[in-house]
Formats: sequence, C-alpha cells, structure tokens
Amino acid sequence: MKRPFILLSLALAAIGMNAQTRLFHTGDHTGYPYRIPAIATAVNGDVIALSDLRPCGGDIGYGRVDIMQRISADNGATWSDAVTVLQGTGSGPDTGYGDACLVADRERNELLLVCVSGDVPYWNSKIGHTQRMVCTHATYNKKARQWQWNTDKPIDLTQQVYEGIFNNRINGLFMGSGRICQSRQVKVGRYYRLYAALCTHRGNYVIYSDNFGRTWAALGPADQSCAPKGDEPKCEELPDGSVLLSSRKHGGRYFNIFRYTDVKHAKGIWGAPVDSRQVEGGISNEGTPCNGEIMLVQAKAKADGSRAWIALQSIPAGPNRSNVTIYWKPLRTQADYLTPRAFAAGWQGHYQVSTVGSAYSTMTLQRDGHIGFFYEEEPGYYQMIYRSLTLDEITGGQWTL
Repeated sequence: MKRPFILLSLALAAIGMNAQTRLFHTGDHTGYPYRIPAIATAVNGDVIALSDLRPCGGDIGYGRVDIMQRISADNGATWSDAVTVLQGTGSGPDTGYGDACLVADRERNELLLVCVSGDVPYWNSKIGHTQRMVCTHATYNKKARQWQWNTDKPIDLTQQVYEGIFNNRINGLFMGSGRICQSRQVKVGRYYRLYAALCTHRGNYVIYSDNFGRTWAALGPADQSCAPKGDEPKCEELPDGSVLLSSRKHGGRYFNIFRYTDVKHAKGIWGAPVDSRQVEGGISNEGTPCNGEIMLVQAKAKADGSRAWIALQSIPAGPNRSNVTIYWKPLRTQADYLTPRAFAAGWQGHYQVSTVGSAYSTMTLQRDGHIGFFYEEEPGYYQMIYRSLTLDEITGGQWTL
C-alpha cells in the first residue's frame, strides 16, 4: 500500500525544479502587502529570507513598513514562522524600515542588514530631510539555536554617507535591495570587504566596508558617478577581484567595472558604463522596470569537464513586470570580462523562472549547491516566492556546480 506513495515522492523529487514555496503571502492575516526580497546563506547553512511588510501599502516614506524574516535550516525544504526584525513606528524618523540589503559573513555566523528608513519618499528626499540609511547586525546563539538581531538601536549611517562620503552633494540615495556582495579575495583586518551599490539622484555609486558594514567609503571618486544614467544597482566581484556594477535601465542593464591599482587602500579606476542592448549578444529584454540580482558561481562544463565562472543575472524578461528570467554567461577567460563591453556581450542563455506577472528577485548559493531564488510573483501585489534551482536546470544541462 505504501509503494504508490513512495513512487509519487520520488517523482516529485525528480521535478523539484517546479516546486516553490510562498514565504510571505499578500492576503494573509495581516491584511497588508509584502514586497522586496533579500536572501543569504550563513556559515552554519541557514538560509535567511527577508521581506517588507507594508501596512502603509507603499514605499518607505509613505507610512509604516516592517522588515520580516523566515529561516530555513534544511536548504529551503522547511521554514520557520515569520518574525519581525525591524518594525516601523508609523511616524517620525523611524516611520518605516524597508528595501532590505543582506549579507552573511563568509567566516563567522554574523549577518548584516542595511535598509532604508524614515518618513520621506526617495524622490522627495533632500539635505535637511533625507531618507535615512541604517544597519543592524545579527549573531547566532548556539545554545538557543536562533539568530539574535541587535535591533534595540540600529546604527544610523545617514550622516556618514550623505555628509562624510558625498559632502552633501546628493539629496537622495539608497542601497540596491537584495544581496550585498562580500569579496572572496580581499580581506582587511577581521572581515572580507563588502561592496554595495547606491541608487542616487545623480546616478550610481559603489561604496565599500572593511568592518562588516559599520563604516563605509566610496569605491572610486565620490564626485563622479560610475553610471550616471543608472537606476537601482547591484554589485558582484569578478574572478580577478575587480568589482562589477549591474544597474537597472529600461531594457537590458548598464554594466561597469572597477579595477584596482591598490587593493589594500581601495584605489583604482572605473571604466565607461555600457548599455547591454548596444553590444552583440547583450541582454535585451522588453523592459526592466525593477531590479534583479547579479551573481557569479564556479562551475564545470558537463560536456568536457572544463571549469569556468558562470555569471547569472535575473530580471523580468517582460513585457513590463512579468516573466522573471535568469540570463547566464560563462566567463572562461579574463577576456570575457576584461572591459565593461566584454562583460556586457555574449550572454548565450536564459532560464525563465516565472510565466506570470513578476518583479524583483535575488539569489543565494546554498550549502547543498542549489541556488536559492527568491522573487515577487502574482497573483496579488506580490507573493514572495522561494525556489531551489540547480545550475544544471538554469543552463539547460550545460554546466553543473
């Protein structure tokens, strides 16, 4: 009598690529919408997923917004109940917390959350009444077997960034939501370097931190945007240690690369930003009215066993906010990413994750070698969906981890 059930279970496991978990449900008991995914994998293997809960119904600056968390200790098979990490007050400087940016340290069981805060929308932000940038950290309590956030007093980075980095030349800015990039190669003191990209009223900038997000500085000139026409951006480290910017635009992406001349002191130079629609084989979709994720993973070709890095870029394929897709490209040699133009060209494949209305997305490499993909999808505005994907699925069987 048990055999049919066992066969069914095996069949479902075989088509796991189609399985998905709704981590946050717009239409649940709260009555409020959820938005904006962030996800990371900790040293202990836990997968941490964050999302905005928006009682105000809109972005930061329009009322109360909270940041919620769920955790999986088994590579996304099961998840903890939702808990509140940061709760907005509904008025004043702590009106809302949202657009989470998340990273798990690669050596310690520590998490960093950077987010937007305040009571003014991005486009109305101005010196004297700006959107705030704040951060908080979490450590893992082994005895209690839980993550503990230091949320009594989030660190306010606003003055440090607006005044200390940009000398009050920029009226509004925020960090691109989703995954904060941590270097695989550059370590200064206790921590590997962090990179985060900013959307500002004057284009994109990248900032870095050598103390796990407690203080930040500009990567490159603080008075010169690395993508003046860029919108919501993300960062990733290239195989040679250079820093990649990937920025939202209408159709395709803007790409640029920062190359070091002095790694320890973070000195170097940005290239010229490239529109991916203007190069051969570049990403050219039907509109990108929101952000996605850029991530590199080391892989092996199934045909001949050769090794390469695979660049993964997720955005809606369109039209408009629909059909979230992961575009991919192998980086076999430095020639494939030597310049922004070289990186922007030659994206040979894509994998369609969603077939309906869908928007923001992010991803993390899990301990089991799967890619935890977290994204917004209809019906509703939106459901926050998690899927466990393999690189084999994404590349149509061409590459594996």
